[in-house]
Amino acid sequence: MADSLSRGFFAGNNTLWKAILSAGIFLYLLLVLYSNRQNPSVFFIRWPPPADISPIGDDGDGDRTNLSHIAFGIMGSVATWPKRRGYTEAWWRRNQTRGFIYLDRQPPPEYLPWPETAPPYRVVDNISYLFQTVKPRFELMPRMVHGILELFREEDRGGAGGLRWIVMGDDDSIFFVDNIVDVLSEYDHNKYYYLGWHSESVISNYWFSFDQAFGGGGIVLSYPAAKALAADMEGCLVRYAKSSSADLITMTCIADIGVNLTPHKGIHQSQTP
Repeated sequence: MADSLSRGFFAGNNTLWKAILSAGIFLYLLLVLYSNRQNPSVFFIRWPPPADISPIGDDGDGDRTNLSHIAFGIMGSVATWPKRRGYTEAWWRRNQTRGFIYLDRQPPPEYLPWPETAPPYRVVDNISYLFQTVKPRFELMPRMVHGILELFREEDRGGAGGLRWIVMGDDDSIFFVDNIVDVLSEYDHNKYYYLGWHSESVISNYWFSFDQAFGGGGIVLSYPAAKALAADMEGCLVRYAKSSSADLITMTCIADIGVNLTPHKGIHQSQTP
């Protein structure tokens, strides 16, 4: 009986339900169209695309990201250079790659003249003045992070121009530069990006952060992200002086400017012998 009445009710109000459904669809489409006008990329892809939209990694004149747009900063030391020199020379390309290897002190005479098969060296800044009131947990860690500022500062004002990305690594990191170019050319370097990957050791991710890029595999910053990080670098190093690793300081400093990790699986963090 109840089932019969129910069927009768819905049958009798079929026109009403259709009207309500039609009105709902109409209102939804109005909302979508309005939102699309405010932000065309949210709901629909407009076709043909507007003339002022350039391909990703392109400045609008067909100048797609290439190796000359990428600067490499390698954090090393005089003590490790003899054993790890081969790692860097394996991928560095003379007169093609740009960047520097940052050493903790001036290399001794037996290391000179500096080989042309390696990045030119720079001695890191003395930043001890930052820690008059707070002492870092490990003095090495802020120095390594400060290398980001030093690379950005020199490459941005060095006159070469065209800086779009900086790549930071250790003196035992190995980069496949052609692959890096291919990957970065698919990203918009005008946006804020912090790219990297987790450690291949789960316990390392647990100790530090699963949202942290590990520097042994390399971290990548777009120009705007590097510029913002450099502007806040000294204050951030003081705020996080008690952090236990350079990569963790880097992540938290980048988080402070509102940028989170964009993971990329092609970056591998592993241990060298």
